Amino acid sequence: MNTEWSPPPAPMPAYSAQPARRNRGMLAAAGLLGAGLVAGAVIGVTTLSNAATPSTSSSSSPSSAPTAGASPRHDGGHGLDLSGTVTAVGSSSVTIKTASGTTTYKVTSNSDIDKNGESSLSKLVVGDVVRFSVDSSATTTIDKLHTGNESLNMPTDHGGPAGG
Repeated sequence: MNTEWSPPPAPMPAYSAQPARRNRGMLAAAGLLGAGLVAGAVIGVTTLSNAATPSTSSSSSPSSAPTAGASPRHDGGHGLDLSGTVTAVGSSSVTIKTASGTTTYKVTSNSDIDKNGESSLSKLVVGDVVRFSVDSSATTTIDKLHTGNESLNMPTDHGGPAGG
């Protein structure tokens, strides 16, 4: 009798390559899913941070939210930083409803009123959508007021060397 005995070698499974391929495929899918989640998170954070960034303009500023019917602000660089809708016209005043409330403004001989070109206070009517600025020394006095076709409200004198 032979005293040295060794067990027979363990049989190799015929499908040993399959689990490794399946694991690689699952790892690749998990990697792609992870990359997609990271990319989505970056895009989401970027979008949310832009939405949460405070605007440089005041939220109470009437120009930040034009009234209904107002076209996008196009003041041609005239400094018309307020907008609203005319609710009343007097002999020397105009009442304008803005996003922050309704105010009556004085109109003086120094006020520049343009409605489809050079105009006057008497040409304004209730419902006119206006863009305007106020006198820096009297915040309830109209400096400039435009309504109608803005291209017609542009100054014809571009301030040449002789003044303007």
